[in-house]
Amino acid sequence: MKKLIMLLAAVFMCGAVYAQPVKVSAIGEADITGGDTASARTIAIARAKWAALEEAAGVKVKSDAILQNAVLVDEAIKTEVQGVIKSFNITGEEKDSSIYRVQISAMVEKTKAESAVGVVSKNTTISVMLPVVFPNGRVEESSALSENVINELTSRNMEVVDMAGGNGFGVKELERAMKSNDYLALRNAAFKNLSNTILIGKVETTATAQQGTDIGYGVSLPFNVVTGRLTYRLITEKYGNRVILASGYIPVRGQGTTIEDATFRMTENLRDSVANTLVGIVMEKMQGANSRMVTVRLMGRTDIDKLMQLKQMLTYTSWVLEVKDQGVDALAVTYPEKSLYLATSINGRGGFKVEKFSDYEIAVSPQ
Repeated sequence: MKKLIMLLAAVFMCGAVYAQPVKVSAIGEADITGGDTASARTIAIARAKWAALEEAAGVKVKSDAILQNAVLVDEAIKTEVQGVIKSFNITGEEKDSSIYRVQISAMVEKTKAESAVGVVSKNTTISVMLPVVFPNGRVEESSALSENVINELTSRNMEVVDMAGGNGFGVKELERAMKSNDYLALRNAAFKNLSNTILIGKVETTATAQQGTDIGYGVSLPFNVVTGRLTYRLITEKYGNRVILASGYIPVRGQGTTIEDATFRMTENLRDSVANTLVGIVMEKMQGANSRMVTVRLMGRTDIDKLMQLKQMLTYTSWVLEVKDQGVDALAVTYPEKSLYLATSINGRGGFKVEKFSDYEIAVSPQ
């Protein structure tokens, strides 16, 4: 009993140490537009807080959208990941010509900082890695299959990140992740590009039949056969948990007078039939898993003309699937992306300003 108590105490202490917030210094800057120093200061503080989160999480996000919408991002993080920044102090600030600069010292909880980066990752951005291992042992991390998948997804308005040859992640690391079911390194690499979804897989190829092989009745096989076997997984992050949306195994063959010719035919079949199958799975699963109804409410006095103007703008906003009337001052929008990005789209289009938002409602006012 005494040993059990000591063991539990040790586990508790380890957890407590890991949950200890880390002290981070960060700087944020913002342009002073129209002499509005107060707004520039607010934006600079929000950007400094985001920089502190990146530092604590060990992930540097490659996106201008975060900096351009830092205040909205800050609100989204405070709503979904409470207590990630335990406290912060402004240690320095200055007005440098048309730029306002703020330096902060923040106490950040590391595990929550990692979750906060996931909050801003995009459902409509996907990272792809589909290497092919050929019969002679040669590896193509960027293959005809992956190129066709990327092109097809891009044509459907997806933002696609090709992970081949970058992020320090290769075929061996991919094999290790798929065997152990541990995708932390892949997830962190994807988050750098705001990608919430990963399509990974590997094609193993073997020469399954050789030209001249006796196939019975004195008949010899007139060609070589190479078989490719794709094992894949489609993984996303939802509410801080990893979700496997789809996984499977797809075989494909190629025939030729030489092993090289048969391999080439096999890669063509991969490019054509398998790529279309994968793209269909991705689009079906991602839209089904992520589509939500977001209410966009017009604040202030009821104005039918303004509501119709808002409806038209939303109808032509990327990834908006449907817009329906919802009373005299609101619209119901079907949207597969996070509401943060619908809010940033509204702000970026002009004519309306987002006053507040949550997962399922955005309040806007006419400008």
